[in-house]
Amino acid sequence: MTRSAPHVTSLPGATFLGSIVRAVANIVKALQHRREIVHLAEFDDRMLKDIGLVRSDVEGALAEPLLHNPSWVLVRCAERHARTERVAAPARSVRPVVPLVKPSVSAA
Repeated sequence: MTRSAPHVTSLPGATFLGSIVRAVANIVKALQHRREIVHLAEFDDRMLKDIGLVRSDVEGALAEPLLHNPSWVLVRCAERHARTERVAAPARSVRPVVPLVKPSVSAA
């Protein structure tokens, strides 16, 4: 007969401990993302545009409070830029890739 280890949730105070662990993990992740966004700030404007951002987006993300995850700000900015580009893109007629060939009428 094998015994199974008791679940962590059955220990008194486990939910409190779990919430503290999640909070610390979220803070660590926010600080890692902030460090990565600092590297984005070193990109030139062309490189930022390639990934759907502008310099003010990066500066705005870094202006977030220290313990907030700034990457969500960049995600929302990139989505907003993508929506405005789709709306602003002029509709142009698309030519067929293969020219249409009309069958010739042959008298046979």
